[in-house]
Amino acid sequence: MSIYDFTLSDEEIFQYREQGFLVPSFRFSTQQISMMRDAYDKLLAQNPTIASDLMLGPHATKPGAQGLKGSSIWFDFATHPDLLDIAQQLIGQDLILWATTIWGKPAHSGKETPWHQDGDYYPIRPMETVTIWIPLDDATVKNGCMQFIPGSHKAKEILSHHWDNSDQISVHQILSSEQFDEKSAINHELEAGQVSFHDVHLIHRSGPNRSNKRRAALAVRLMPGYCYFDHDLGKEKERPHRHHDYGARPLYLLRGEDRTGRNNFEVGR
Repeated sequence: MSIYDFTLSDEEIFQYREQGFLVPSFRFSTQQISMMRDAYDKLLAQNPTIASDLMLGPHATKPGAQGLKGSSIWFDFATHPDLLDIAQQLIGQDLILWATTIWGKPAHSGKETPWHQDGDYYPIRPMETVTIWIPLDDATVKNGCMQFIPGSHKAKEILSHHWDNSDQISVHQILSSEQFDEKSAINHELEAGQVSFHDVHLIHRSGPNRSNKRRAALAVRLMPGYCYFDHDLGKEKERPHRHHDYGARPLYLLRGEDRTGRNNFEVGR
């Protein structure tokens, strides 16, 4: 008998290991997605000066460097028990929440997110994180769904990125194109209510939104308890990314224990 309320099949776990991403059969209900959309409307109304393409830490009630006024309801969404069950089967029993982000991609003007690896930004050692991607709207090619390079995570290394200050993109560290084959990319279309999980080393991007339909999504970042989130290193890494406040990022032990004995759960509270 499984210890989980939501159990992945051996095939699903194998797919995550081989491809670097997974869309499990779990789905949020129509009512739950409606609650997320209502919460997002309130978040936008409470933060009119913050661009909706990238809103950092909505789960944190204490504003970070971006100044976002968040709500604990996003913490509740991010820590849904079935999501944590799935994450445990992918990265282990000890789960630490260290980030949430809402990627807004508004209709007609949503920004491109260029090719990158998430781990290029993070002060985590060893570098392990799973991202849970929760679309509030249907994500399609037209409105800028994600694209993945399947299997690009398997070497477990962060490739060379360069900085681009353009205001037309949502992240500014861009993966140098000679390091991967863009022809192998797949479109990662999702319906609202579905969720996906992807590895921190997976190469991915999303196109701009020039359609008349918004593409908002909540991203949840979990690291296993054997990883150390180095807040001092985070202060160095946040210099070019001034709104990311890695040096003051709050950590939440959700399940299990901190195997390092070094993670600071008081910072940022």
